[in-house]
Amino acid sequence: MLRRVGKYRIGEVIGRGAVGVVYKGYDEAIDRPLAVKTLRPEFLTIVSQNDELRRRFAVEARSAGRCLHPNIVTVFDFVEHDGAPFIVMEYVSAGTLENVLRRGVLPPVRQVGEIVVQLLFALGYAHSKGVVHRDIKPANILCPTASSIKVSDFGVAHIETLEFTQPGFGSPVGTPNYMSPERFLGHPADGRSDLFSAGVILYQLLTGTKPFLATELSDLIQQLMESRPPSIRRYRPELWSELDDVISMALARQPEDRFQTADAFIEALNAAIEARPPDGLDPLDLTGLSLHAVQEAPPTSRQGLNHTMAETLSSDTIDELSQTLARWLGPIAKLVVKQASRQATDADTMLNLLLGQIGSDVEASAFRVTARRVLETADAIGGPGPRPVEAVHRSAPVQQLIVSPDEIRSATAALLPLIGPVADKVVARQSAQATSLEDFYRRLADFIPSEQDRALFLALRSTHGT
Repeated sequence: MLRRVGKYRIGEVIGRGAVGVVYKGYDEAIDRPLAVKTLRPEFLTIVSQNDELRRRFAVEARSAGRCLHPNIVTVFDFVEHDGAPFIVMEYVSAGTLENVLRRGVLPPVRQVGEIVVQLLFALGYAHSKGVVHRDIKPANILCPTASSIKVSDFGVAHIETLEFTQPGFGSPVGTPNYMSPERFLGHPADGRSDLFSAGVILYQLLTGTKPFLATELSDLIQQLMESRPPSIRRYRPELWSELDDVISMALARQPEDRFQTADAFIEALNAAIEARPPDGLDPLDLTGLSLHAVQEAPPTSRQGLNHTMAETLSSDTIDELSQTLARWLGPIAKLVVKQASRQATDADTMLNLLLGQIGSDVEASAFRVTARRVLETADAIGGPGPRPVEAVHRSAPVQQLIVSPDEIRSATAALLPLIGPVADKVVARQSAQATSLEDFYRRLADFIPSEQDRALFLALRSTHGT
């Protein structure tokens, strides 16, 4: 068992990836906790026997050490121990943006802007130092405070994409949904590839889904090469065209058609957000959501881009989703859910296939909330196994929708004469974010400018019981 690497004490494993493993470390000389990353044993064998790979590993790690920025996890040291390379990094006690996204709750638009601008600040700084990340994704973005982020794995992500071509180790590692088209074509990645990945994350934060959805890797590549992503207003009609324009440029197929620098991306995004008045919504607590997110089961041979949700969801979960959708579609819901599960390879894709069967935005929003909760049950993904930490505190059956469809319709009808046609969109969004009926009505009342009208509206609360 590994006990020490150079001057650093090594503790328990705190993270694993497809290629890497991260240990909790400790610098006893200055009383500081650390994160120490290396490659998994099967890949260490390749690197230890290849002088060129060892050299590239060291160059990447040391170049990342130049990236001293508040939105970047700092690389402190590079150590070789018994022929194996180790990268010593800042230890950040935080969950990831991926965990926030799994919760299915969308941040307010201005908070989305703040998150992405911080990401772009980090990328712009790294690019100015000649460092390209190459694997920007929500799992590599930590949320150390309620409103800040830090990008991890600078100097490590490229190491994980080294050409491990020895038989049995497959192709270079990547994260398909966030990779730019040129990466799939085998072209060298530069800063504009990172900016494309940032554009995917912006799209996901605004809509709750990825811009390119596919059940097969070949289909994903075809979409990247031949199609444009759907407008963000397909998922959220209340968003505005200026944001769509930023997304369109960020996700341009050719690097020369994208934002050429992080600064240009920031300028365009800020201008797009300022094109509309503030919505007055409170920001989400990123740290709280990231630390208490749904825990996915470890990958199995049946999981991944090429395997469907029909293979990874239990029959009980399929039945529960069918019963939930039946509130809106009736008996045909079971067939619709089964078809969607055979087409989708991740929860986001499956949910969007099901949402497309519901005509009303308000009802679609209500279904999304309930369906998300169904997918968070113990055997929802990965088959039977230990219940997630959050799930064990819930009573069975799965908690039902906080705001019922009838109450959503009633609130929309009452709000419509007070704030106009945006009422249905406001109700849909607040029903998804509310923590109780009281919270739901309070949120809606905040959109009513007249104090007298606000009081009359809140009186509705007593007519619907507790």
